[in-house]
Amino acid sequence: MYTKIKRLEELVNNSITVVKKLEDENALLKQQVEALTADRAKIMKGSAAARELADFKSKVRKKLARVAARIDKVITLQDTLFPEDPDDGQ
Repeated sequence: MYTKIKRLEELVNNSITVVKKLEDENALLKQQVEALTADRAKIMKGSAAARELADFKSKVRKKLARVAARIDKVITLQDTLFPEDPDDGQ
């Protein structure tokens, strides 16, 4: 009985050691992934594709601003052409 308990304790201790080693390796791998992600972001930031994307976004924003200005102008004109009549509500 004593040998079985001793063997079980050895197995538990070995398992704990393996789990701790795996946790350490996992932490190291997480650091490496974070470093690679940061490096990738730096590379993408200066790439031609990133510049093209930024240019495209700025063009779209400008077009949207123009469309919004036109919509505002039409709304303003509509209010002057068709003023709300207080008698319509009755």
